[in-house]
Amino acid sequence: MMPTGEPDHHEPPIRATIVRYDDHPDECTLHPADPDEDSRLTEWITAESGYYFAISSCR
Repeated sequence: MMPTGEPDHHEPPIRATIVRYDDHPDECTLHPADPDEDSRLTEWITAESGYYFAISSCR
C-alpha cells in the first residue's frame, strides 16, 4: 500500500549551529531546535569544515 497525504506525526525542526575556530576547522552541528533532555545528548551530528558537500554532487 502506498502512503498518501500528510504523515500522522511531524518531526521536530532541525537547526544547524556553526562554531568558528581560529586554530582548527569550523564545525557545523545539526540538532533538534528544541530538544528534550534525552534528545539533547543523543540526537545530533557534527562535521568539520571541508568534510561536507552538496547532495546534488552525488547524483
